Amino acid sequence: MKQKITSLALCGILCFSALNAQTSSFEAPAKSWIKENTRNLGIPGFSELKLSSVRTRNTGETLRFQQMIKDVPVFQSEIVVHFNKEGKLSYTGTESLKKNLKEVNTTPSISADDAFKKAITASKAEGEITYQENKLFVYVTDEGDTKLVYRAVINPYDNPGSWETIVDAKTGAVISVKDIAVYHRGHEDEIHNPKKNKAAETHKKTTFKASGSGYVFDPDPLSKTGSAYTGNFLDNNDATNASLDAARTLVTLSDIEFANNVYKLKNAYVEIANVSNPNSGLFTQATNQFLFNRSELGFEAVNVFWHVDKSLRYINETLGIICRPTTNGGAVLYDPHALNGADNSSYSSSGVLQFGQGGVDDAEDADVIIHELGHGIHHWLAGGTSNADGLSEGCGDYWAQSYSRSLNQWASTAPEYQWMFNWDGHNQYWAGRITNYAVTYPGTGAIHTKGQIWASALMRIWNRIGKEKTDRAFLEGLDLTTSTTNQQNAAIAVRQAGIDMLGQFGFNCNDITAMTEEFTAAGYVLPEYSCVLSTKEIKKENTASVYPNPATDALFVILKGNKEEKAEIYNMEGRKVLETTIGTSKSKIDISSLPSGNYILNVKGIDLSSKFIKK
Repeated sequence: MKQKITSLALCGILCFSALNAQTSSFEAPAKSWIKENTRNLGIPGFSELKLSSVRTRNTGETLRFQQMIKDVPVFQSEIVVHFNKEGKLSYTGTESLKKNLKEVNTTPSISADDAFKKAITASKAEGEITYQENKLFVYVTDEGDTKLVYRAVINPYDNPGSWETIVDAKTGAVISVKDIAVYHRGHEDEIHNPKKNKAAETHKKTTFKASGSGYVFDPDPLSKTGSAYTGNFLDNNDATNASLDAARTLVTLSDIEFANNVYKLKNAYVEIANVSNPNSGLFTQATNQFLFNRSELGFEAVNVFWHVDKSLRYINETLGIICRPTTNGGAVLYDPHALNGADNSSYSSSGVLQFGQGGVDDAEDADVIIHELGHGIHHWLAGGTSNADGLSEGCGDYWAQSYSRSLNQWASTAPEYQWMFNWDGHNQYWAGRITNYAVTYPGTGAIHTKGQIWASALMRIWNRIGKEKTDRAFLEGLDLTTSTTNQQNAAIAVRQAGIDMLGQFGFNCNDITAMTEEFTAAGYVLPEYSCVLSTKEIKKENTASVYPNPATDALFVILKGNKEEKAEIYNMEGRKVLETTIGTSKSKIDISSLPSGNYILNVKGIDLSSKFIKK
């Protein structure tokens, strides 16, 4: 079948290194550490480690070094070196570094085009290709052989999934084919839908940002009303009734696209798309009122849009942690009716969420939506996701539960307080999952089962130190991990993130103790650490005042020290947009030239980081 390729994004997550390659004052000490540990790490002399990205966060600065052989990257092989805000090396991640690597000739014998054609055939890709990537790697096979390969990833419209095909770049032999999309439950048999794709028209258009309204379940009708899955709250083949209509919440749809007199569920964070069958349309309309009930297909489209947008705004704007896909201009693409109608949902490395319609429609339950987004969050922060050890599944469960529990809809004594997928699961369709899982690490079973260990440990920490601090440590900790990090090392990374934020955002020694106790109780082994909050850390949050917030033309900073400090302002994409010096008394920073939006003020000498809004 002839393929029609409409690539939604030509560059996947592996472009991250090239896009974010930077310089760092810590590069030399990081390289010194790598050199000192070369023998212990088993790094062969024919390979090298190149600085691929530098991220400055609230925990300090993280450098990632990609392993290369003659300028060809070794697939999923890197070292992470992290320096805290005092400039001390506080964490290293080496678990993804490939062992027993052998030297290979890095000149391919077949072309990239020929390899891609083989990948299309091998993966049985049918219909329009909505995403593709095809890159050259040095690859270590499951048998331990080192080969030069092309790694092709194809998302076909008529064969849902994210199909990874590894093609030997010397012989053209197909080494492996597998679906690398991650699903919120076991991959059941798909329910096929005969609807055909309609090719989207492309034309020049003028776009504007607009505000709209829509109905959603927040997070689901059972939690909102305290009801059980019975009576009027049965799925009943997507039928609505007065009880389900009353369980909806009217919300604002922020910054949606308005173009050619048509409103679309699209903004800087999230965009609706047709990714796989069935084709239910994009629900564009002439009014900004997206007022559907759950018997109408537009309801799921609005529900996904609002929950993904809200979650990403919380991370990027409220917490000030940059976390977005590298594809599609940083927006998550989602298809609210996909996967041939299967009773499942998925996230793929192209930054795409797909939701099935079997049983309770997956896109009607915020736990499913946010769980799948959680896979993406893990992917974007760790630089990839192999779902090693069920870590990515646990991350998705934690991120969904952290949100739904914050709504305070279930008593802590109710079983539903610990349930994941209250509406989609825990019924005749499937059993759902829990976050009071008593099994300790490493546990047994499939990745979804083992992921409950990680999510349960994090939720116990959440109960002790609160949502925002746990969310921060979770996100900043994932930023220290790699694509193949397991739960054990992720626990070390998350606690280290908490340690590196002592004195910021309310983190104190009691929080580190709580994290240590709960991770240890879950079976993870953490390095010894004695927490003593320094005088500098105690005073850190009390050394300056920043006002007003929101600000219009000027931001005022009062320092309580006796010297001048450098002040830098960053936008939410992490780019520095203003730099100045502030004094020992009231200092005015002129921000009149900045566009309206959210910004981070950093005062380096006192380790102050403050988010503000420019009107």
